Amino acid sequence: MRDIRSIIRRILLSVFLLALIVGTGAFYFVLHDRAVLQAEEQARTLLAAALAVRGYTTEHILPKLSHLPSDSFVEETVPSFAAQTVFRSLIGQSKGYTYHEPALNPTSPSDRASAFEIDLIRQFRERDDLTELTGVHDSGQERLFYLAKPIRVANPACLGCHDTPARAPPAMLTRYGGANGFGWQLNEVVAIQLLTVPVTRQLSGLMELTVYLACGLLLIFVICYGALTVALDSQLVRPLKSLAAAADMASVSGGPAVVPATESTAELRALGQAIERLRRSLARSMARPGRDDTDL
Repeated sequence: MRDIRSIIRRILLSVFLLALIVGTGAFYFVLHDRAVLQAEEQARTLLAAALAVRGYTTEHILPKLSHLPSDSFVEETVPSFAAQTVFRSLIGQSKGYTYHEPALNPTSPSDRASAFEIDLIRQFRERDDLTELTGVHDSGQERLFYLAKPIRVANPACLGCHDTPARAPPAMLTRYGGANGFGWQLNEVVAIQLLTVPVTRQLSGLMELTVYLACGLLLIFVICYGALTVALDSQLVRPLKSLAAAADMASVSGGPAVVPATESTAELRALGQAIERLRRSLARSMARPGRDDTDL
């Protein structure tokens, strides 16, 4: 049979393991969600700035240059080019912060979508009700929070440059050729606006904090385990062993008087007193003249 020490130890270990798993797990997920939320706020702010540049180019720059000869092509009038150029100037060489408008069939080869970006475009194509995608992506070098929005051909004027090479401005064909950026359809998702924010340092710091918490919980458990073990041993285990031995002796021969431990709990003192009364009753019964042992 297991003694009370092993039972108490198993209970303490079970409670500690449960508290460690639940505590560190909840702590990690709360901090993880907080780090992702902060990255999302940054991404939305930066994307709003990029969209503002896009809108300004469409509403103010493009009309000012509409009088240029039809055979001329100025990249600065393209909203995508303007937004990406201003973003690069704003962020500089900050690693991980990027604004990109990858497409399945872009005019410029530098805008061709990667495998990850193609998957995002595919999701927007398959679901018309999908307006944005967010998440954390591992690029191989670092982890990035991404915010993606679809780019649809909503303005028929866009097809003037992206329908067929015959309709495109000659200057655009001279710069980019006639093999890419054509065949777009109205209301079709052809690209995405993708903004990324680095979260590698935040998430790695999160793991360190979680490890520190686990170590702190372990230290607290060791201290509590030691204190509880000493207290239970002195206040419960040893008094119970003494009472068990006294009750065993009293049941056999009457035994010596059972003196309840004054420093024990009230329940143990009451148990000791009950055993002492039992011992006295047994002793009186055994001391009666003419006692027959078969009565026992």
